[in-house]
Amino acid sequence: MNSKDQLQQTMAVSRLIGAAIILTSCLTATAIAAIQPGQPGFVGRETPSVSASAMDAPSAPKKFGDLNQDLAYTPITPCRIVDTRNTAAGAIAAGTTRNFVAFGISNFTSQGGSSSNCGTNPLAATAVNLAVTAITPALGGSATLYAFGTANPGTTSISYPAGAVVTNTMVIAVPNPIASFDVSLTSSQPSHYTIDMLGYFAPPVATALQCVDTALSAVTAPPGAEVNLSAPVCAAGYTETATQCLSESWKMPLVFVSGGICSAKNNDTVSTTLRASRKCCRVPGR
Repeated sequence: MNSKDQLQQTMAVSRLIGAAIILTSCLTATAIAAIQPGQPGFVGRETPSVSASAMDAPSAPKKFGDLNQDLAYTPITPCRIVDTRNTAAGAIAAGTTRNFVAFGISNFTSQGGSSSNCGTNPLAATAVNLAVTAITPALGGSATLYAFGTANPGTTSISYPAGAVVTNTMVIAVPNPIASFDVSLTSSQPSHYTIDMLGYFAPPVATALQCVDTALSAVTAPPGAEVNLSAPVCAAGYTETATQCLSESWKMPLVFVSGGICSAKNNDTVSTTLRASRKCCRVPGR
């Protein structure tokens, strides 16, 4: 065999080897692809399968700042809204229910409570934080405090032995819209009760700003003159919300008003006065 024949034979063998390698690689890739996550021999990160319908389904929008859902809690100095010892009806009889108002009236004397409104009038609360106390019942028993106009949940708000004074604190949702009463109290045994308001949950209400005007600064403008005047600065804790300028002549119009600076030109034939002040505001209590 001459050198040319040897070369052609070598090239043919090489082509056969290359084809075998390619075929082997394809078979191996196919076998690997057939191995599912969780089976022996699987290599890689398992990812949850997602159906086409799930991928196409829009996600529910999230709500922020919804006044029907977001509530602010306001604590108050504990204030008595109910004291059955001070009412004509007296103690709540066994197995009976009595209804009470928790807020939004001028006083609570008709319920044996405070002669004030407890700082809750006017108010549109969604829930109230109450402390209910059973006072020296003759027999041991329990009571349930719940929203007026709803079914008694059958749960116990407070349990007491005979002759004891027992208190429990709870948050009670109130009717929405507002009804004749706010809460109901059902007693298993004859007992006097007191109810104290500790605070309430209500939709957030914007706080009105507390604003004051600074003193006036003044400058005299000669005829034909242009003048600039700076108003007194706001006191500590206050922020400027407006610049207030006053020209004492219709012939001296204002040409610039901003940032506590007033500018004007006196077109009159006599001197006149320009005055300036700032309106300064803050959130009350800060």
